[in-house]
Amino acid sequence: MMKKTAAYLLTTAIILGTACAKEKPVTISTENVKTLIPEQTVAKNLPLEKAAAETAPKLKSNNIVIGYKDFPKDEEGKEIWVKKVKTGKPDVTVVEDADLKTHVLNLKSDEASYYYQKEVENIDLDSHGVVSWKWKVSQHPKGGDVRKGRTDDQAIQVLLAFEGKYIISYIWDPAAPVGYTKDSSIPFLVAQKVIVLQSGEDKLDEWFEIRRDVKADFKKLYGKDAPELKGVAIQINSQHTDSKCESFLSPISFERK
Repeated sequence: MMKKTAAYLLTTAIILGTACAKEKPVTISTENVKTLIPEQTVAKNLPLEKAAAETAPKLKSNNIVIGYKDFPKDEEGKEIWVKKVKTGKPDVTVVEDADLKTHVLNLKSDEASYYYQKEVENIDLDSHGVVSWKWKVSQHPKGGDVRKGRTDDQAIQVLLAFEGKYIISYIWDPAAPVGYTKDSSIPFLVAQKVIVLQSGEDKLDEWFEIRRDVKADFKKLYGKDAPELKGVAIQINSQHTDSKCESFLSPISFERK
C-alpha cells in the first residue's frame, strides 16, 4: 500500500474541504475550555509586547524554525512550499517586518481560497512539542463564521498534518468564540479537527503570539497519543463570503517544553 505523504493529507483535507464534510460543531464555554485544552497550553492571545515579555524565559536557542526567507523555493530553485488553489487567485508575499525584525508572510484573499504546505521531518514532539507562531490580521472576511458552512472563511489558519490522515487546524475566526471546536473530518479519507484560538475583529493590525502543546491538543481532540508530525500548512480563504481579507504570519517554531 502506498504511503500517504503530508502533501496528500493536506490536499485531501483542504481541497476536498470542509464544505463536503459532515460538520459536528461543539461549543465550549469559557469555563469549560480547560477540559478541552489544559490551562498551561491555552494560547497566549496577547499583544506582541506583552506576549514576548511573558514567554521570553521559556524560549530556547535550539528551536526548530520553519521560516520564509526562501519561500516558496530554496536557493537551488526547489519548491519547498507547495501551492494549492481551490478558487481565485493567490496573493502572498514575503516581507521584512519592522516589529519582529524577521521575514513574515503577507497573505491576501479576494474571494479566493488557497494554501501553502510544507512537509517536515524529524520533529520529535517529545522534545520539541510546543508549536509557536505570531499572527496579525489586517482585514477579516466580512461575515466570516466557522460555525456555518456558507460563511466558513478566515484570514489565517495554521494546520498540522500527522501520520494516519489526522489534521489539526488552528484558526483566528471573525465570529466564533475562543475554544469552539468543529469536526470537519471526511469519512474514510481524513480526520480534521478545527480549534478557534482567537476571535473577533477588535484587534486588527496587532501581532499576537500563539503557543500550543501539540501532543496535549491532539490527545484532547482525538482521545489518543499524537502520531508522527508530517507537515504544516498555511491557509487563507474568503470565497464563501465573497469578500476580502488579509493577514500576516511569522515563522513557525517548534520549541522545547
